[in-house]
Amino acid sequence: MKQSLRKYVGKRIRLLRLKKGFTQEQIEERADLGTNYVYKLEHLETNITINTLEKVMNALECDISSFFDITKKDENPEIVELISNIKNLPDNKQKEIISAFHTILNQVK
Repeated sequence: MKQSLRKYVGKRIRLLRLKKGFTQEQIEERADLGTNYVYKLEHLETNITINTLEKVMNALECDISSFFDITKKDENPEIVELISNIKNLPDNKQKEIISAFHTILNQVK
């Protein structure tokens, strides 16, 4: 079953907010939004306008391609999946994985 855009946006806001360690209130303050607005977005209780989405993306320190998880079509799908999995980890785990990859790559060279 296809996921609705509204549901995708709500889930993506929550995922990125938690990944970056922001509370709903911090995003509301940074994006100049009303009280409980982010909660309503994440729980599909309201629709979002393009202008508000831009404000939320700025508050999340996120560009369009990373918000919508856009990748180039000519990229290796296994590498894209690996990168996506790493992006979904907490920052400290990302650093550990990246360090391990660098170690492996240096040994292969």
